[in-house]
Amino acid sequence: MNSKEQWKSFGEDEDADLSALLNMKSITKHISTDPMMKIKRNLLINSILGILISAGYIFLLIRFPFWQLLLCIGIVLIFTVWAVVKAFLLYNNMEKTLPGNTVLQEMERHYASMENWMTVQQKVGLLIYPVSAAGGFMLGGSLGAGKSIDIIMQKPLMIIALLIAVAILVPLCFYLARWMCKVAFVKYTEQLKRNIETLKSEI
Repeated sequence: MNSKEQWKSFGEDEDADLSALLNMKSITKHISTDPMMKIKRNLLINSILGILISAGYIFLLIRFPFWQLLLCIGIVLIFTVWAVVKAFLLYNNMEKTLPGNTVLQEMERHYASMENWMTVQQKVGLLIYPVSAAGGFMLGGSLGAGKSIDIIMQKPLMIIALLIAVAILVPLCFYLARWMCKVAFVKYTEQLKRNIETLKSEI
């Protein structure tokens, strides 16, 4: 190969490398801003709503200091505060980049964190929904009858109604929470997964 052919070959290789680099930068720029920004935004909204809901629970505990509500709503309040802390920690974690990680590794790390967070939230929720439903039922019964929970829950009919209410409300709460999670997070984590696969195919 003469010098002219070598120079031509070098120029073609350089153009190919430059084109690949520019393409990678374009993909990286697109992926790093979407859907991660939407996930972080919704995590922040989730945390703020959790704080407001917690304040509402505290008001109910002060306004209706029945031991049954202190137990039920207290448990739900603890769960809500825990959920807010977990969401905020996840949001804060997504604001950071681990030293030495590539864009792909960071995306995979955030995807795994989101999947784990959503799974844990749904599992813990299954334990909390019956407690929340029972507390809501007793509070509603007390307000409707204008009597204390101790008095209204002495009737066997109220115990049966409580069990029926819990049996109905728990599945409703579960599917409602699942739908809200899908709207706020699942569709964006799925998009993040597709972006990960796209980036892997470009490497």
